[in-house]
Amino acid sequence: MNTPSATATRFIVGKTERSHVNGLLALLNRIIEIGGTTGLEKPLSTEEFIEWFLEIDLLESSVCAIDQETGEPLGFQTASHYGDIPADWVDIGTFVKPGLHKSGIGGALFKATLAGLQGKGLIAINATIRADNTGGLADYSSRGFKDYKVLEAVPLADGTLVDRICKRYDLV
Repeated sequence: MNTPSATATRFIVGKTERSHVNGLLALLNRIIEIGGTTGLEKPLSTEEFIEWFLEIDLLESSVCAIDQETGEPLGFQTASHYGDIPADWVDIGTFVKPGLHKSGIGGALFKATLAGLQGKGLIAINATIRADNTGGLADYSSRGFKDYKVLEAVPLADGTLVDRICKRYDLV
């Protein structure tokens, strides 16, 4: 899929491959370093990234956006049976390069994820977002996710308590 973005970056979206790991790991660790938009607080190693986002048995979909000109990873999204959710649900995680939010990358990733989940007997997608991540909350709401639960006062590594908002997207 070729998609022009707000910054005129042209990207393609496809299944995440091992050849993308180093670039996606760098992107994710940069997001973690900046803080405030992910529940992840500690940079991941290559092995952890592969285990969590590429080769986990519970993974149903992993897609990424790659800059068509430079080959640089611009974002990725996974859907897996992570956490305390029903067996016919998946949990989604979306990571977009800082500075490229509202560029169309998130929407293109979500479209690819939905296509990858078709025919798998799933009924819903869960997104758990930090309450202080207003951009993430707005993004998932704009895609049709609805609030259904709040996890109150979840501690960060430094002891700060932050609520998590659980949003649901119905597939059927």
